[in-house]
Amino acid sequence: MVEIQTSNNRIVEKSQWLSLRDACRLLDVSNTTLRQWADNGYLRVYRTPGGHRRFLRDDVESFANAPEQAQEQGREDAIEDSALRKIRRSLSRNDVVKQSWYQSVEEEGKDRMRLFGRRLLSLLLQESGPRRRRQELLEEARMLGREYGTEMSERGVSLKDTIEAFVFFRTMVLDST
Repeated sequence: MVEIQTSNNRIVEKSQWLSLRDACRLLDVSNTTLRQWADNGYLRVYRTPGGHRRFLRDDVESFANAPEQAQEQGREDAIEDSALRKIRRSLSRNDVVKQSWYQSVEEEGKDRMRLFGRRLLSLLLQESGPRRRRQELLEEARMLGREYGTEMSERGVSLKDTIEAFVFFRTMVLDST
């Protein structure tokens, strides 16, 4: 019997650990999704000396049997985190910060636009939920779109720059979902 000591000093039999592939099969998710869930703390993970991830069978089975709402929230959080990381990476590139649409909005405006963007991303992730909520979500998205346009206009941002900013963030978000 081979034993592994976990981070909380609990000794567990090796046979109780699942590989990334086996855990993905049990949960019916992709490797990327499972890695994000583990990175976000939804599932405990052990890394072998070679860097491979191992998941406790009990944890994976409990997660698989958890209410769908909890799993869906975990999925939404992982997608949102992934989208935000991708956007931050793209915004840190020199070619983006030199774009006129980026330079035309001061820091306070960027903070405000960031709030609009996060809310729109949240609405997009909720869209796959119950049909009765879709109309509410669409209505809120329309309202946010109007506010976004108004905000950019009041800040003196040209229509061209507003559209370029919108397309940039739209692409980042849709590529992440």
